[in-house]
Amino acid sequence: MRFHRMNVALVPRNALNCLDLAIRFYGRFLVPILKLWAVFALPACLLVYLLCYYFLIEMKTAVTVAYFASSPLGVLLTWNSALFSFGETPGIGSLRRQFQPRMIPLMLRCLFDRVLLFIGPALVFYTDSFLTIMLGILYLFFPGIWLALRNGFRVEHAALKQIGIAGQEENSHDHRTKDLISTHFSTLCWRGAWTLFFCYILTCVLFITFDYLCSTLLDINILIGQMPYAFDPDNLGDPISNALLLLSTDPRVLTVFTGFILLIYPIGRLAWFFTYLDLRVRYDCWDMELRMAEVSQRLTRKEVVL
Repeated sequence: MRFHRMNVALVPRNALNCLDLAIRFYGRFLVPILKLWAVFALPACLLVYLLCYYFLIEMKTAVTVAYFASSPLGVLLTWNSALFSFGETPGIGSLRRQFQPRMIPLMLRCLFDRVLLFIGPALVFYTDSFLTIMLGILYLFFPGIWLALRNGFRVEHAALKQIGIAGQEENSHDHRTKDLISTHFSTLCWRGAWTLFFCYILTCVLFITFDYLCSTLLDINILIGQMPYAFDPDNLGDPISNALLLLSTDPRVLTVFTGFILLIYPIGRLAWFFTYLDLRVRYDCWDMELRMAEVSQRLTRKEVVL
């Protein structure tokens, strides 16, 4: 094991601690993470705007675009965060340093995992048949949740293999990860759901705040500024229906909301990475191995002095 250069303390962390560390990590490397965000968010937002403007898509399609765009974003973010955490790099570097050609197969594999996981939501939101909707709901629970957790640490495992922690024990390392997921399945489900809920609330809060500031300071109407027109009694239709239609189909609303989904996503992905570290610390005693390595180094130094 190579724990002697850790930049992140190997201590047990609960879900709140993982989110707190993820936010601090995000703040420390804000500029490189924002650059990485721009690489994927700008094309995704442009795609959403064009689709909404020309094809009148709804919120579900915008969320779908963000869902798939977040996959390569999460791979690059987690990979470079793992390298920094284990002392392999001094930080999250430039975009050219973050992306390496050997990561392309990993990105494609993770994207394929997203496609498999998306079958359930696709049946629920993109079909009208009662039978297919029920099949989609069933798929969300099984094998949907199982696939999400089973493949949820793929990038972490690949990064540790690159660092050398998996090393010659790659197969046993992989099996150990699967065993931990199986044994603590319910805990991981709860922590994943809590992280998802936190990111959803934070996305909505920041979107509303940004919308309000744009409306009051810059006189740019995204959602709040258009609400008076939706509730205007002279307009046709029910005011509530007009407001919901504005919320779910307006190009500006969907474009900005897509950008904020991808802006907050790194916090959730980093929290999931730190959840993986917590899992290995609690049940594989990585913190004890680090302390043993430190004691060994001290003893070696004393022997050299003697």
